[in-house]
Amino acid sequence: MSEEVRWSHKPFGGYHINGPLEEDVELTHVGPGTPCGEYMRRFWHPVAMTEQLGDRPVPIRILGEDLVIFKDLSNRIGLLHRHCAHRRASLEFGRVEQKGIRCCYHGWQFDVDGTILETPGEPAESEIRQRICQGAYPVIEYRGLVFAYMGPPNLKPQFPFLDSFDIPDHEMIPYSIHSPCNWLQESENSMDPFHSVFLHGRVNGPQFPGLEHFVELPVVEYHKRPEGFVYSHARRQGDLVMMRFHDHITPNMAQNGGMFQRLDRPKIFGRTSLTKWVVPLDDTNSRKFGWRHFNDADEVLRQGDKSQVGWEKVDFYGQTAHRSDEERHANPGDWEAWTSQGPINIHKREYLGTTDEGVVMLRSKLKKDIRSVQRGKPIAHAEGSEDKPFHTYGGDTILRVPKDDSDDRALMRRLQREVMKVMFSADDHEGDDRIEYITREIVARFGEDAVRVDVK
Repeated sequence: MSEEVRWSHKPFGGYHINGPLEEDVELTHVGPGTPCGEYMRRFWHPVAMTEQLGDRPVPIRILGEDLVIFKDLSNRIGLLHRHCAHRRASLEFGRVEQKGIRCCYHGWQFDVDGTILETPGEPAESEIRQRICQGAYPVIEYRGLVFAYMGPPNLKPQFPFLDSFDIPDHEMIPYSIHSPCNWLQESENSMDPFHSVFLHGRVNGPQFPGLEHFVELPVVEYHKRPEGFVYSHARRQGDLVMMRFHDHITPNMAQNGGMFQRLDRPKIFGRTSLTKWVVPLDDTNSRKFGWRHFNDADEVLRQGDKSQVGWEKVDFYGQTAHRSDEERHANPGDWEAWTSQGPINIHKREYLGTTDEGVVMLRSKLKKDIRSVQRGKPIAHAEGSEDKPFHTYGGDTILRVPKDDSDDRALMRRLQREVMKVMFSADDHEGDDRIEYITREIVARFGEDAVRVDVK
């Protein structure tokens, strides 16, 4: 059978489409030297939770590399190649020192940057320490997550500080969850607004309190950005048009709207309840790292549970394997949807439709950027600092816009475009000034009635 699927248009035609096909290796293979692996290594990724770092080194696997992460007795974090440069014993059995880590086998001591500090069995005049270093990567610890850059040192970008890292009145709880599948099939779930209609609504019944209206097919708009995408989807409920905005910053970061919402009154520029990255461990395993944002403004139902957020757990349905087999089959969630595609989804076996526009856009951009890296060309990064963070848009906006004689779906499409223009035009403003600008511009475009909250 050729590498092209011969789709059968007749019942019982499985024979015609049963041949083996290769996965899309350009997008799915992430080890050193692979096209996607080299692309991924141009970005900072979360690789561990701070709570993992105790008295002992922790073995981890990231982008197909076996590593060890530890915090030395001077409170510095090191991320080193797992196997000692001397005789390849694993540093997961090493001893954490005041400065760096010492291999258990022959006592070689390494600093957090890979510098060899001691080779105690060697002659005093040995030049080993001057000739080689243990492989190491720079790290940054932030709000309970440890981020690493694993690419060429001379191309290291600034750590991307996003505005969602420091939203007033948001308490951010870190979490991490493993998926036994390729990183892309989990990551692209965030570019598929239509799955919520069926997986979280029509097929299994509403899975998220406050979002029962998601059973309605949305009107979707995609907005391309150099660093990725912002997309929105709108639904009508009486006189209200509910618009949810999502960030997808390539390669693997996403944010959505508020969890445990009550979307029954006008609202302007609500913020996200979830910031997350899907990090490849290797070709067939990934680990999501992120923060759950807890705040009263965007979680008005107050059904979030901080105690259920952490290592291998988060406080909303269907995100992990840690449910009974009966429950997972009776009421499958996101985790079942992306892991059941197999260790690596075979894209050539998919038959894509109109609901897959976002997935197609994401794959196309990833391939474009991967090929740019292969040609030695620059790619866009989210660039931000604490003083001037990179702006994100994930969250909810609800406007009171009654139906008129026009096509209502066209009206909702136009509303999304106009609101997105306002948000983009506010990028020169920060903090409260940004919110005030967005509010003022929306009122100017749509009138006071659009933001009027009826008091009952």
